[in-house]
Amino acid sequence: MGKIISFSNQKGGTGKTTLAANIAVLWSNSDYKVAVYDADSQKSLTNWIEARKKYYGDNDIGIDLLSYNPHTFEKDLIDTKKKYNFIIIDSPPSITYESTQIVRNADRVIVPTQPSPVDFLATLPFLELVKKERKNATVVLNRVLPRAKLTEAMILRLRYAGAKIARSRISSKIIYAENFMVGRGVVDISVNSDTSKEIIKLGNEILRNF
Repeated sequence: MGKIISFSNQKGGTGKTTLAANIAVLWSNSDYKVAVYDADSQKSLTNWIEARKKYYGDNDIGIDLLSYNPHTFEKDLIDTKKKYNFIIIDSPPSITYESTQIVRNADRVIVPTQPSPVDFLATLPFLELVKKERKNATVVLNRVLPRAKLTEAMILRLRYAGAKIARSRISSKIIYAENFMVGRGVVDISVNSDTSKEIIKLGNEILRNF
């Protein structure tokens, strides 16, 4: 049965869509069958898929975009899990019926957040939702600047909220945005780049937690 991974946070601008796309590319390029749901009303992941089709051709993108309907979502997942190894969901940046439903059905909840006090504090209510649904959240520190310092107090607050903090951290390098705009992931370019190594490390860490 396929595993369902949601990239979720009520805080917008944390880079969850970019991470979801890059992890989807990583696993697709590793010969897994990968599908994505775009539950975010901004439809950034859908636009990324369309750009990917233009770059590689409609039948050679390696990732299936499935239609997200909150009214039939739980039923749709029954068949979807039989067809794919991984189902990745880009969640809406809010705490709503849809985001709660996605968390409830996810096997793993990945919560990207930027390393700032504002982002951490805004993430705490979402972690409480995950905890209430009896799911395990993994916080991924995203867009980390080279000399960013994270205080132990912030990390302790996240852990107290029931979150596990990923060992893998994702940098703020512009290549993530540049590749996203044309429908690509960083591992499409080279698996040996520093950014690809970040994504590979995160992807492996997620897999080890299943």
